[in-house]
Amino acid sequence: MKFPGMIRRFLLIALLCLPSILTAHPHMFIDTRLKIGIEGNSLRQVEITWYFDPMFTASIVGDFDGDRNGVFTPEETREVQEYAFSNLENYDYFTFLELNGTTHVPRRIENFRVFVENRQLVYRFSIPFDLELKEKKFAIAIYDETYFCDILFHEEAPVEFQGTRPAGWEIVENRDRSINYGGPVSVSREGKEYSGTAFPQQLQVSLR
Repeated sequence: MKFPGMIRRFLLIALLCLPSILTAHPHMFIDTRLKIGIEGNSLRQVEITWYFDPMFTASIVGDFDGDRNGVFTPEETREVQEYAFSNLENYDYFTFLELNGTTHVPRRIENFRVFVENRQLVYRFSIPFDLELKEKKFAIAIYDETYFCDILFHEEAPVEFQGTRPAGWEIVENRDRSINYGGPVSVSREGKEYSGTAFPQQLQVSLR
């Protein structure tokens, strides 16, 4: 493992986790997909998949994937989880569930995986919730409160449901939560305008 890569990775993780960067423009871009497991009247788990931008992809592959083949061994996966993921526990893995009038955040994650798909780095992990669905509606938002990471739902097949309970869904901007990150940006998503204020996307689910 290259020492310069270690420095770069730790700097990136430090930036990702510093609360002081409230005015920083986005430096990382993530597209997310959710697989929601519902059994009867219980929300069992949510599987989250993150697709990363080329820069972060190159950094992680360069530092952790020894033979650069896009396949991470169990040992390499453990290293990625330890050095480039686990600290997000302190920031609720950017995941916020609104259910039964309460905001729930992950207590732990399971089944962390890392791989490359179509030249894009992918993280996949599951969050066990096991919460009773007292109401027929709930919402899930995936966002970084510092806006170091710009996180949006994937444009293609962003949501999948597991279980026998039918449900409808839509993705909206949560205008009740604003993220102020300062002025113009030097890096951006193609076709997206950055005004200095962002509103996180939220998945709204209606059970039938």
